[in-house]
Amino acid sequence: MKTLIAFLCCIMFTAPASAKTEFFATIPVDVEAEDSVQAKDKAMLEAERKAFLEVAGKLTSAENVQKLSELNDDSLSYFIKSVSVDNEKAGGTKYKADLTVQINEPLLRDYMVENEMLQAETTDLTVIPVYKPLQSYPLLWEDNNEWRKNWLSKGLIKFGSMQIRTASEQMRHVDGLSADGALYMDSALFEQVSQAGHTDRVYIVYAQLEPNGDLRITVKNVKAGTEDVFTVYNDNTGNLFDKAIEKSVMYISNMERNTKTDTGTAATDSINAVYIYQNMKDWLDKNALITNLPMVENIDTKSFGGGKVNFSIRYTGSLDDLWTALQELGISHEHVENYYILR
Repeated sequence: MKTLIAFLCCIMFTAPASAKTEFFATIPVDVEAEDSVQAKDKAMLEAERKAFLEVAGKLTSAENVQKLSELNDDSLSYFIKSVSVDNEKAGGTKYKADLTVQINEPLLRDYMVENEMLQAETTDLTVIPVYKPLQSYPLLWEDNNEWRKNWLSKGLIKFGSMQIRTASEQMRHVDGLSADGALYMDSALFEQVSQAGHTDRVYIVYAQLEPNGDLRITVKNVKAGTEDVFTVYNDNTGNLFDKAIEKSVMYISNMERNTKTDTGTAATDSINAVYIYQNMKDWLDKNALITNLPMVENIDTKSFGGGKVNFSIRYTGSLDDLWTALQELGISHEHVENYYILR
């Protein structure tokens, strides 16, 4: 089993929340120690551990719960969101109360998925990368389609609950699936591509090289008939295609979320965000502050590493209210095309 710190450094996705599982437990405690203060501290640790294992037991096997029980108190504390107290009695060497412990649902699910204790619910998507170099026609299967080569080099891309696969060589044999066929895909071709890729979540990512070296990217959700356009500027630093792929994935994530909202399966709004952190504690502190805001339902961590974390915030109410609440916490934001940078 991976250590908690190792997990936090490589966390990749969060499974959707289950409406059937309650992520809290009420634990009665009756503890004796040298004095009531020490008795209370001991009771808190006891209740947190019992609640954590009780909630975990609703999600996974007894064998996995046994593995989770091996976490030390410091590691286990990361999963505790809050503790409320009822019927408290303290005096002398005793402490007695009913402690209701709220577990951090996203973090627990992430950790269990990462350690293969919980099967993540995923959405499979197919991307078809079409590339238009300068003074050329659009390319798809041609050997000089550098855009598709870069997508293929990434292998299976996991982002949130999405699993993104680049159109494979087998799809070359789909009748009509050329660069033009992809850009102007009709319903008959869409059905063939969906069957070949085993998913109807099909996205065309069209990269056009501009004379100044910039990349103009059009991301199209074929099924929904929607598209977004953005530009990746050539600043002569890093791999331009890598930057474009990273942004494309964020755009696809946003379009998937909007599609779910439009069909009524999501009652709240959410935004994609990037937080530039100084160290692990910095992010964990900010995560706790944001999660505890009244309008925030949850934070869905997408990827973590390299000094930044990609995540989405699901919230109720207006976006302006969210910004106001974040500003009161000392967190500023910058709108960058289809996502926000928080500092």
